[in-house]
Amino acid sequence: MIDIHTHPVDIAELFEADPSLAAAVDGVFGLHGSPQPMATFIAKLDASGIDRAVVLPIDCTSAHSCKILSNEAIAGLVNEYPRLIGFASVDPNLEDAPASLEAAVRTLGLRGLKLDPALQLFDIDDETTAFPVYEACVRLKIPVLIHCGLSWAPKGRSSRAQPLRLESVVHAFPQLRVVIAHCGFPWVSDALMLALKYPNVYLDTAVIYSGTPTDSLRRVLAQDIGLEVVDRSLHHQLVFGSNFPRVDHKRVVAAVRSLGFSEWLENRIFHANAAELLGLEED
Repeated sequence: MIDIHTHPVDIAELFEADPSLAAAVDGVFGLHGSPQPMATFIAKLDASGIDRAVVLPIDCTSAHSCKILSNEAIAGLVNEYPRLIGFASVDPNLEDAPASLEAAVRTLGLRGLKLDPALQLFDIDDETTAFPVYEACVRLKIPVLIHCGLSWAPKGRSSRAQPLRLESVVHAFPQLRVVIAHCGFPWVSDALMLALKYPNVYLDTAVIYSGTPTDSLRRVLAQDIGLEVVDRSLHHQLVFGSNFPRVDHKRVVAAVRSLGFSEWLENRIFHANAAELLGLEED
């Protein structure tokens, strides 16, 4: 099982290594709680049956003068825990963003890009700032996971993260593999339209807005999208993501399983789609 959407922002060892991290996590990302040892994160992966997990940073340099984990910190985690898969983050508002991304991939060994327009305050479809970053992703042959929809972060602006704005991006870059996080909630129909039209667009299961992950996923996948649509049309484009630590991995696993998908489709969602997207089958 692969979790494509985790934020290691509650790891005690990372707070000890970077004294500025606490303010960024609390005031910008909006996670409040006591940091836990890395061993706890690993134990939670084990308890959930997750073999590999993507760990995500967010570079908010120009918007909030901070990084919610640096690329170097993510690379350090991956080097110490090989079951983790590191993504980079760069600030599209900075001219050196494409070069920074290339260095993160070629030098640090990171395998994808995380962008959050709601927190980073950039325009998804800006041809001057964002397009050069997407072009770098295509050149480097890496996917990009983009936060879309509701932003729980106190400084996030959800209006910046409307998935429909991605259409010009995926049209301009047909080789760019894009994961729309959270199924774009509340703009689920827009995210669905993009995934149906463009085979290089994926949706992840990191949906939580009310009640439990089971409530949220049932509403989005069973009602807004339709389980038959997932089975017939999205079976290669839906990937498992928890959004840990906002939501515990185990609860999202249970939420997906509660939908009654076939064993074959569960395997696609929990493992095969992400393995193909991340190139793990080549490892």
